[in-house]
Amino acid sequence: MDCLDQKNNTSRSRVFASEIVSYSQHEFMVPGRVTMKTTIRTFAAFALAAAASGALAANDGNVATGVNAASQGDFQVNLNLGTAIVVKNLGDLTLDATTAVNGQPIVGREQICVGGVGFSSYSVDLVSTNGITGGGAGATFGFQLNGSAQNLEYSASFADDTNLSSTGDSADSSTGVVTGGSYLRNGTLGCTSDNAQVIVSVPNWESATETTYSDTLTVTVTAE
Repeated sequence: MDCLDQKNNTSRSRVFASEIVSYSQHEFMVPGRVTMKTTIRTFAAFALAAAASGALAANDGNVATGVNAASQGDFQVNLNLGTAIVVKNLGDLTLDATTAVNGQPIVGREQICVGGVGFSSYSVDLVSTNGITGGGAGATFGFQLNGSAQNLEYSASFADDTNLSSTGDSADSSTGVVTGGSYLRNGTLGCTSDNAQVIVSVPNWESATETTYSDTLTVTVTAE
């Protein structure tokens, strides 16, 4: 399917301390050139607790005497880590219709990183502030781009890879829960490279009667 895939990497998110779940927001602006402006707030789970458990199994050595005498003791080394998760590397996403194909949706991909420590898998929610998923006032669609007098529907999906051919797992239009279930964590808290993507598709862009539409898309990743 011919579509327009675009990603703007000009802005990046900042990470703040939270408890277990990381939370971020995207604001989209879509013109009749269909544009998406993204404002990001990322709240990251950051609870690294490193505490040595006291030498509960330590054994002192015995007194040794004489030539080449040696005394031996031992102690246990413990590492305790709290669960921490973060979503990072979100940036402004801009879509336009300059290379769009009539009858085909305009598609944008925002590549991100999901990382953490102390857990093996995570789940994802995608919520539209204007849409039903976000409890938007008078919302008609699950994911909704608002103009001044007309609103447009879009869909949101998540893929735990950065392949441009991926279609991802769609987010439920009522709850925003991504239907793929759990995803294996393959990133650290440093998130030095992208390992996932949010895919946005605007199917009925040709019906637009205005030049600018916007929404805020919130991405929440939860450690499991």
